[in-house]
Amino acid sequence: VFALGFANRAAMAFGGIKPGDYRKMLLYNKNRIFAFVNALGDVNAEWAAAAAGCVNWGFPTLADTDIPEILPTGICTYEHVVANVKHEDMVQKSVEVRGLKVTVSKIDIPCAFGPAYEGERVRGADLYCQCGGGKTQCTELVKMAEMNEIEDGKVTVVGPDMKDIKAGGTFPLGIYVQIAGREFQTDFEPILERQIHHLINYIQGVMHIGQRDISWIRVSKAAIEKGFSLKDIGVVLHAKFHQDFQKIVDKVQVTLFTNKEDVDKLTARARAEYKMRDERVEKMTDEDVETYYSCTLCQSFAPTHVCTVSPERTGLCGAYNWMDCKAS
Repeated sequence: VFALGFANRAAMAFGGIKPGDYRKMLLYNKNRIFAFVNALGDVNAEWAAAAAGCVNWGFPTLADTDIPEILPTGICTYEHVVANVKHEDMVQKSVEVRGLKVTVSKIDIPCAFGPAYEGERVRGADLYCQCGGGKTQCTELVKMAEMNEIEDGKVTVVGPDMKDIKAGGTFPLGIYVQIAGREFQTDFEPILERQIHHLINYIQGVMHIGQRDISWIRVSKAAIEKGFSLKDIGVVLHAKFHQDFQKIVDKVQVTLFTNKEDVDKLTARARAEYKMRDERVEKMTDEDVETYYSCTLCQSFAPTHVCTVSPERTGLCGAYNWMDCKAS
């Protein structure tokens, strides 16, 4: 009750909401005050009444006991009342149901990270290990997952890590990224998959060339000396996908395979996915969609220029196609 009173005062003080204007009060709190209720333990009649009241502010209730659920959206952004949530899942489920977006402000890896290192080359004298490039198989695949299937921020390395490889050695690598989001669609998979190239290149001492199943990654001795590992690739992808695609991404889980059998299985699956995607995009025409997009990417040097992007017509520079615009 006291928390709801504070929410009311915040709306009146900062949103200019008049006392008694319940509709604007709901919209302000629903869209700006990202609160939720965690009901722990048995919910009596008084608690149930308070939880029902919270719904009128757009605040959902999540309980660890078996209480009647109200799942359809309407007043709240998503579900209204969710029951039987495990304690270890309570925080993540609350963030998901309330519609909070996670932003990773600091990327916790031992190497420097940023666009300044894109295009850096790892020469033979500086090389510690590598994968792909015709020497071994290196495959990248991004797939959509259900919200309850993956754990946000989980990065797993299946097989030996780079520290287990001798200097100058090679190893196979499969990068499998699972993404879940309320607004995420399968059409966005290849767009985020293509971002893997420049995101890995942003890591100092790491070189990435190619995409899909013909990637090539070279890691320098300096990066290994700083403590760089395969897990750091997953940390980077998790952080940057949240930062760059916050609108459509809610959860990111990354698995990196280094055993040949696992990489071969992932590659076979990935090639089937690539074929399906290519066929879907090739058959799309301007008449198949109702929305075209405008692109102003080049206005830094052509301030009056605007491109119209449709399925059959990319921007003049070719940097963005219709699917890219839809995802952004």
